[in-house]
Amino acid sequence: MEATAGRARRAPGAPPVRVLEGQAGSDAAAHAMRAYLAELSDRLDIDPSFADAADPAEVTPPRGDFMLLSEVGTGAVVGFGAVHVLEPGVVEIRRMWLKPDVRGRGLGRFLLRSLENRARSLGGQRVLLGVNESLVEACGLYRASGYEPVERDEDNPYVTHVFGKQLVEPRPGAPT
Repeated sequence: MEATAGRARRAPGAPPVRVLEGQAGSDAAAHAMRAYLAELSDRLDIDPSFADAADPAEVTPPRGDFMLLSEVGTGAVVGFGAVHVLEPGVVEIRRMWLKPDVRGRGLGRFLLRSLENRARSLGGQRVLLGVNESLVEACGLYRASGYEPVERDEDNPYVTHVFGKQLVEPRPGAPT
């Protein structure tokens, strides 16, 4: 699936979608986040207070971005993801999610590429993300997309694996 002016070309079985940036404070984002947390609660038995730990300012430009994936025809939100600048050159992908009924159609790859592009636009040369090992679909997507396990202190009790990917190759002689 390829991006064209914020839209994805239609893959077989996938609805045509677009990425909406700057959505951290929107009602649609709050609704999608509730659906995401409900699914995680079912799959991981998460603590409901986990949702309160998310600060919208961390995923609002220039510190980050919260992006919705919506169907072009209906406007229905089918997924979301966020990026957050951890330090100059390093951006974290946070809470990437797709509705279960649209998974397996290439939209995850499209959303991940969109998040990586947004990370680059925020100055990211390297991207990190954390995931729970029970989310096997996500772990598979990240590995297939070039992410490799990295060492990182993670204070989130639900993160069991941290992956990283170099988005921009460092210039020769530049500090790493």
